[in-house]
Parts: sequence; C-alpha cells; structure tokens
Amino acid sequence: MKLKDKISVYFFKTQKIAQKFRKNDIVTLQFFQRHNDVKLCGINEAIELLVKNTDIDKYTIRYLPEGSIINNREVVLELEGPYYEFGIWEGIIDGILARQTSIATNAYRIIKVANGKKVISMADRADHYINQLNDAYAIKIGGIDNHSTLASSNHDKSHTFGSMPHALIQMFGGDLVEACRAYHKTFPKDDLYALVDFHNDVIADSLACLKEFGKKLKGVRIDTSKAMIDKMFTEGEAEFGVTPTQVRRLREALDKNGGEHVKITVSSGFNAERIADFEAQDIPVDIYGVGATLLKIWVNFSADATRLNGENIAKAGRGYLKNPKLLVYKKEEN
Repeated sequence: MKLKDKISVYFFKTQKIAQKFRKNDIVTLQFFQRHNDVKLCGINEAIELLVKNTDIDKYTIRYLPEGSIINNREVVLELEGPYYEFGIWEGIIDGILARQTSIATNAYRIIKVANGKKVISMADRADHYINQLNDAYAIKIGGIDNHSTLASSNHDKSHTFGSMPHALIQMFGGDLVEACRAYHKTFPKDDLYALVDFHNDVIADSLACLKEFGKKLKGVRIDTSKAMIDKMFTEGEAEFGVTPTQVRRLREALDKNGGEHVKITVSSGFNAERIADFEAQDIPVDIYGVGATLLKIWVNFSADATRLNGENIAKAGRGYLKNPKLLVYKKEEN
C-alpha cells in the first residue's frame, strides 16, 4: 500500500483546488497541542517525511527541536509556502506527533517522579510489535533507556532486563526455587531475579529463594494483581495489588534474614501518579517496571492555516501563534 493511500482524501481535493485557483498564494500552516509540560517527540520523523515526499526548496519549514518541553498552544512546526506543496501531509504529521509525543511525555513524567531509580519499559506487550522500534525511540526521548526487549534497547544487553514469566514457575509445578535453579543453571552469568507473587505470598517465596541462593539472588520482583490481597495481610487489612505496606514488610523480612543485598522490583499497573505516591512515602523500591501506561495516546496535535500572503486569517479561535523559538530547517541538517 502506498503511503499516500493513508491520507484523508479531502486533503487531495484541497490540493487540486489550491493548484487550480490559488497557485500563487502563500499559506502558513501551524502545528500545536493543548497541554503543559509536554516532551515533544516526532519532529525529526515529520521533517524526514517532508524531505522524502515534497520539494522543500519550494516552502519554509520552521520547527522546535526533538525533546523540547512544550506547553499549551505552543507552535512546534510551521510550514509556509504554496499549500499544495505540503498540505496533504497534515493528518499524517498530526498522527506522528501525537503518538511519539504522548509516549515520550509518559516516560518523561515517570522519570521526573522516580527519584533517580531505575525504570524498565515493559511496554512491548501493550501494542502491536510493528510499533516497537518507534515506541522505544520515543520512550528514550522521554528519559527511559532500559527495556525488556533487545529490539527496543538497540541490542544493548546492559539496558535489556527481564527476570522470568509466571509460566516458568508453572512449568515446575509452582516450585519457585526449582524454577530459579533451572534459570540459574541455564543462564549462570545473568543476575538472578525471582518473580515472587506466584503463590500470592511474596515474603515466604522471597525468603525461600534467599535461603537457597543467598548472595546469588540479586533481586525479587512483585507483580501482584490489583484483584489480589497478599497472604501477609491479616483479615481486615485488605490491601489489593502491589502496595506500600507489602513492599515495606518484604524489605524488612529480607533484611532480617541476611537479604540486605536483594533489590526489589515492582510492576503491575504502575504509572507516574502511583510511582510518585510510592516515592512520597519513601517506599523501599529499587526498580519500577512500567508497561501499558507508557503507550497511552493523549496528546493530540492540530494544524491550522493561520496566515494568507502575510496577513492573519484563520478559523475563529485559531489565530496565528507566533513562536520566536522556532528554528528554520536547512537541508544540510538532514
């Protein structure tokens, strides 16, 4: 399928009308979004699209650099020239900027509240694999450079992390120690991280692994479902999922049994708000695993034609927005 087949047909109709009736007019098209403290991403891809598919000598491209922090209605990209030279690409550029900026901002806001602790992207299962490389790029622009897949980390094993799935424990009849023993024998050079919520009893399973492996046990991961209450809680406590109390009690149990060296990773439904809450309570988490929240698309871009032949004219409420921070794109930049 051709790329142009993915463009809304009314852009092509407008392009033909512009070529026929308004060929010499100069239109200013401005792209913006409506949120504050947003991490811009996708500008490089948008410009590359224009370079490959249009004659950029016939119009001017002004832009904000990739990774800029932007705010409500701040223009991030401005195209100025004959509308028919670039107008058909409006929708595709909106989509590029929407997805990439949303993902980059999700990562950025998580990093802001994580207090320097390691964050691992586990977003690979939250969307179609065809998006994985572009998503990983946006996640990195947002500040997260640790991933669960080699493709996402650009085959950098030092930034690729993973312990084990629940399926591995299930294969050994629910015997976590045996599953960890098999893991360690198969991958003796890898850090041993035990997934300790299989039986919904993270303290018992963590201590069993600590007793068996001692210093070889580098960490444990808690992935308790939000529908479950860990067995450490007595009747009436009822804390669902991964909770601050659960992590505190696990840390205390590990430390009392010679497991001060064991790091605690938490996953299952973590987002910026939840991480901020854990950090505000000084919960002893060492690593946060985040997944689907990274890929939520919520920053939507619009493009408005705001000037015609140097004069301000636009849809009501969508007037020309001057942004002196915009840079002029030059061919040698590509």
